[in-house]
Amino acid sequence: MQVITSKDNEIIKEIRKLKEKKYRDISNEYIIEGIKLIEEAIEENVKIKTIVVCEECLKNDCIDDRLLYKIAKFDCIYVTEKIFGILTDVVNPQGLLAVIEKESSEDKINFTEDIIVVLDGIQDPGNLGTILRTVDSVRT
Repeated sequence: MQVITSKDNEIIKEIRKLKEKKYRDISNEYIIEGIKLIEEAIEENVKIKTIVVCEECLKNDCIDDRLLYKIAKFDCIYVTEKIFGILTDVVNPQGLLAVIEKESSEDKINFTEDIIVVLDGIQDPGNLGTILRTVDSVRT
């Protein structure tokens, strides 16, 4: 296992650029962070480009072995705690982040089609009125 220790590493530079919306749009990628989000991304078969693992979190057993087995199937890079701190904006990071490819724009909502609204357990008539007015404003 090779651990990246330099902030000048090309992979690290590319991931750092994803903090900016402009670059996320250009590269068609974004970052997710945290154990739960990465587990959900794996379960949903999201296109994971790279998973970044903080070396110190491996030593401290912060990440479950079951999850480590799952992420081993992807392209993983290991970084020091200092480098991970450069990549994240989170105050107390969990030591795991992933670069995800955005889904194609073909999956966007077609607003020219009919709108179906499903409501469940509405208790306040005022809420229903607000929802219906919102739907009506989108429709026109």
